[in-house]
Parts: sequence; structure tokens; C-alpha cells
Amino acid sequence: MRRRLAFIVTTIAALAAVPGAAHAAFFAGEPVDGPSADIRSVGDVDIARDGTGAVAYVRRDGGVDHIFVSRLAGGVWQAPERVDVGLDASASTPAVAASDGGRLAVVFIAGGSAFAVVRQAGAPAWGAPQLLASGAADPSVDMSFNGAAYATFTVNGDVAGARMDRTATTFAGIPAPLDANPAAVAGVGSDRSRVAIAADGTGVAVWGEAGHVYARRMYGTNPSSVVQDLTLPDLDGHTGGAADAPAVDIEDDSSFAWVVFRQQFTDGAGTTPRAIGIRLRGSRADPPVAFDGLGWGGQGVQPPAVDINGKGQGTATAGTTGGSALASVLKDDILNPARVLGGSGPPAQPIGAVAETTDRVVGWISPADGTVHGVFYDDKSSTRIIPGPGPDTALTSPDLGPVDPAAGFDVAGDRTGDFAFAFIQGAPDARRLVVAEYDRLPGAFRISTSSKNWRNVVKNPLAWGTALDLWGPLTYNVLVDGKPVAQTQTTKATLPVGALSEGLHTWRVTATDRRGQSVTTLVKPLKVDTVAPTIAFSVKRKGRVASVTAKPADVIPPSGNASGIKYVRIDWGDGSGYEQARKASHSYGHRGAFTVRVSATDRAGNLAVAERQIHIGGK
Repeated sequence: MRRRLAFIVTTIAALAAVPGAAHAAFFAGEPVDGPSADIRSVGDVDIARDGTGAVAYVRRDGGVDHIFVSRLAGGVWQAPERVDVGLDASASTPAVAASDGGRLAVVFIAGGSAFAVVRQAGAPAWGAPQLLASGAADPSVDMSFNGAAYATFTVNGDVAGARMDRTATTFAGIPAPLDANPAAVAGVGSDRSRVAIAADGTGVAVWGEAGHVYARRMYGTNPSSVVQDLTLPDLDGHTGGAADAPAVDIEDDSSFAWVVFRQQFTDGAGTTPRAIGIRLRGSRADPPVAFDGLGWGGQGVQPPAVDINGKGQGTATAGTTGGSALASVLKDDILNPARVLGGSGPPAQPIGAVAETTDRVVGWISPADGTVHGVFYDDKSSTRIIPGPGPDTALTSPDLGPVDPAAGFDVAGDRTGDFAFAFIQGAPDARRLVVAEYDRLPGAFRISTSSKNWRNVVKNPLAWGTALDLWGPLTYNVLVDGKPVAQTQTTKATLPVGALSEGLHTWRVTATDRRGQSVTTLVKPLKVDTVAPTIAFSVKRKGRVASVTAKPADVIPPSGNASGIKYVRIDWGDGSGYEQARKASHSYGHRGAFTVRVSATDRAGNLAVAERQIHIGGK
């Protein structure tokens, strides 16, 4: 027996050392809307930390451009919903922001006015559009994971803003323009504003104004009195010129934010546009970084973008005038020199996104062949090593036709490392809103048995922890001795009588997501005992004193394996309770007939009971 048990334990240990083999992956774009000639452009995509989110886009309805949204819930893009209901004017440039629980805000332009529409977390429908300002253009919106939001937009040459509290469904306007100089023209064209909001509800707005890039913090509906001019007077001895196209993102700690922008610098007889990144530290700014890595005397950059997580890790991206996609890793508060990812011909529109886990992706359009590409950065917060990009992966399905690079492109992700890439694909009469994805594996999880415990698998379900997956339900497959015995979407499985033989087994559970990606637990021992023990007892009486001797047994033939007796209880039948013992005596208080009940429980929870009526006479 010892040799056999030693062999079993060794086998279990060997199996436990083999992890489930699986890999996260990119998945080519799938249509969310279309085919239709009415699909016009992608405005924005945003995903909250909990995996809910939305993509906002422009689609003709009745021959007029309107704003539509497809919400992301359970990893599935929902049926398109028109959100500018009640507005007949042509609409454009939607921006969307998402917070946990499905809370969403969309800001857009319709008939030359800025509107906002909000969907509360758990609400069955969108609210009515709210007019924010007339004579408006170029909206931007961001929402904290607590649900508060800021929006900015341009109104008649001034940058204006509005704020929504975390439980509200409407925005309140910021009374005065955010401009550094209200008399100057700000926020027009490539000087358009962008906004970000921190966990505590503090906002940062950036914009271009009179050849400069400015940043200003906002507290509630009150802008800070400090307006920061981020424009560089010079770089590497090259005189600084006009700056524009700013972008911003902010950490959970509102003291810290990153701003990127484009600025012209003298270079020989002409000028070269460079991508500049600056970390804001309260009301101060850290030294600027030209992160494009291009140097001088060559190609310049297109408008850059930045995305950081709550701890300040992220990516900064820019396309070049030669068509390349540049991506910089922002790690440990350092914006590292960008690397060329790909692209040729017209600008490649690279956009990056980062998860709270520090995993990153960058996607870009390659206009030369009408495709979208993506790379994944496998980063670890425990190391200081700067991650490099993984393999260049095509994210478009050729049978859907070419991508329209002029129709917009965006990337966003959740906290665990799932990412979405939105674009427009197809011939003019068969355009589609398409979303490609990087879908992470289900999270690691554990099963809850040990080599010491026996189990009645009929009465007590096999149980395990939850494998984290924000994008959709998981299917769990239970395997005993390498063979499937149960499948469920819960974290428990009750096996029918006879499903397993008594004795020693091994088991594991595999969690599989909607894309077929799976992760497997370690192999654990499973000791099965569904057979009740046996119990017999004898009684001796002397006057009013009865003595019981119990004879329990727990052996499962033919192997002899069983969990063993855990305890025996003797109930004397007179309401005095029970004693937990195999041998005991009891003195009755009066004569009469009593039913003595003796039970035996084994270590798997199986119960056996024997009863006998005894008669107690006089003294």
C-alpha cells in the first residue's frame, strides 16, 4: 500500500507541475455595423476599467449624419443606438467617455452646437441630448472611474468647458473661457482642445492658442488661476516655433499628468515638426522630452497621442510625415525614445492604450494597402526593463475590403489588458464599422482540494475560484483523471451518483472564454468516498443506567480505501442530548421506553445511523 500511495503522490506532483498551455491573442476585426453606404466615420472608442465601454460613430439616418453608439457589455458589442434623438441637424465629431458599470457620456456637434448625452450605469436607455453651447466645434470628453466627467470644446474662438458630477446626468458649464488670453483665437483647427480627469475629479485641459500650447487645471466648475505655457523656446539649439495638436492624460493622483504636442523648430533653411512630451507635476512642469527619436534634417511628425494608466505607465505615439508609426513607452515616469513600428506612404495614425496591469498595445493604419496593424507590449510592473513591441499583427479581414484612413481610428482597453481597435472598412457602398481586439486569457484560478481531504462528490459539489475575465462569461470544464466529467458557467459542479469510482483520483478545471482561449488549474488529488460507513452497537442495562458500545466501520471493498470514521454520536432518546464517543454510559431520570440512536460520520461527510429501543425499569 505504501508503494502504491507513494507512486500516486509522485504522479500527482508531476501532473501539477504542468500548466495549461494557452496564449492571449489579437483577433481580426469583426463588423459592428454595416455593410452600408451610410456609415461615415469613427469618432471615438473608450473602455472603462471594468470592461464596459462604447464606440461612437457617425451614420446617416434619413439622409442626414447622426451620432450612433455601440456599447460594449460582457465582451460583446451591442446593437447600434442613435443617441442624438430629437435633433434634426447634421451631427459630427462624437467623443465618448466610459466609467465602471456601463456609465457613458457622449459629446458631439449638431447644427453648429455642442451637445452631451449620458447613459447612467444600469439604465435601460440614454437620456435626452443636453445643449452645452452654440457656435461650437471640436469636442473632447473624459470620465474618471468614479463617474465624474469633463468636456471641452471650442466656442467662437475660445476654449470652453463643462463638468458633470459623478452621480449627475447633466453637465454644468464652466463660467469663463479657459484661454490664456480671451482676446486671442484659441482651440481652432489643430489647436483644438483635449481634456482628462483624475480619480479625485480634478481635470486638466490643453489647447493651442496663438502658436502656443497651454494647460490649465479645473476644480469643479472653477478653472485654476494658473495657465501653463508648455511651448519650448528652443530644442537642442534649434529655435522653437508654433506648437499645436496637444493631447493629455492624467494619473489617478491628480498632481501628475502627461501632455504631448507637436512643435515646429528651425532646421536649416526650414522647420521640422517634433513630438514633445512634458510631465505636469502640480503647477510645475518637468523638463520636456522630444520623444519621436527622429533627430534633425529628416521627416517630421503628425499630431501625437498619449495614454497612461492610473499609475502613470503608458504610451505616446505619433505618425511621421513619411508615413511611419512611432511609439514610445512611458515607464517609471520616463518617456523613452520612440521606435518605428511600420507604415509607409501617408501618415499612419498610430494610437496606443495601456492597462492597469501595464500591458500595452499600439495600433495604426497602413494607408498604402488599406490595412490596420497592432503590436502588443508584454510589460511587467516588477521589472525596470523597457518592453519592446511584439510581432506586427494584421487586424483586418481582407474579405471586408480596404480601410478608410480618413474615416477615423481609435484604440482603448480595460484594466486587465483587453483592447479594442475601431475603424471603418469596406467599399463605398458596403462600409462597415469594424472592431478588432486583443483578448487576454482568463485569469489564473485555483481548485480547493488537498491530499488530506476526502469528498462526497454527490452531496458536496466540487468548487473552485473564479477566473477573471471582463469580456464575457467563461465555460468551466471539470476533468477527472484527464477525462471531462462536467461543464458549467458557475464555479461549482455536483456530480451524479456513479460518475466516479470510490478512492483516489486527480482533477483539474479549465476555464475557456468566448474566443476559445483557455487557462487550466494545477492538477490536484481528489479522494472520493460516497459510501456511508457501517454502524452497530450493543447496550447493557443496570437499573436506570445504560451503557452503549458502538462499533463503526468505514471500508470500501475491494480496495479497502475509505475516508475513515470522523466521529460517533450517541443520542439517549430522553431529550438530554448526545455524547460524542464510541463508548458511554447514561443514567435515566425515570423509567420507560427510549430509542437510543447511534450515528457514525466519516471524513467525507457520509452518515450511518442505527437505532434500538430499550426499556428502563425501576431502581
